[in-house]
Amino acid sequence: MSLRNAFLLAASLCLISACEKIDLEEENGDSDAEHIVPHTVGMGTQEAPYTVEQLLQGGIPTAQEAWVIGYIVGSTYRSMSNAIFAGRTTYTGNILISYDSLCSSENKCIAVELASTSIQKRLSLASDSTHYRKCVAVNGTIGRYFNRVGLREAKEGYLLPGIDLQAIDPRPTDWEEVENKY
Repeated sequence: MSLRNAFLLAASLCLISACEKIDLEEENGDSDAEHIVPHTVGMGTQEAPYTVEQLLQGGIPTAQEAWVIGYIVGSTYRSMSNAIFAGRTTYTGNILISYDSLCSSENKCIAVELASTSIQKRLSLASDSTHYRKCVAVNGTIGRYFNRVGLREAKEGYLLPGIDLQAIDPRPTDWEEVENKY
């Protein structure tokens, strides 16, 4: 081996060993370890989030922080009457989520206020139109938004690709019931 080739090989090995793999999702605090796939619904927790249908039916106290699960079906500008049920939107401040992935009615969805730039980049349709009709879990405060029930100040949320809400058990299972079953 020539001196020149030996030098190039040594330099290449030095550069390769100096490289460090950086997982950008972990760098942004968005690792898969934080993404819990719910197996039940109805409690407002990350493991058992409320559904959009539950919020629309009422009976869930407002001004509480909770997790909600649904499909991203659009966004709106300043009121629900301006709702756009499409994957291509320009407004980043909110998303509309529904219990029906094919929703095109403002009466079957809620608006979710995306409070921070990072969650806007992660979930808004303006940032990524491929989120359209995908399942999402979002944490925020239940309250009035655009003069109806919605989710305010959402600071956490993540996509749940491939999740079918119909396949999630609609009620929390009591631990004693699980113990008796097995």
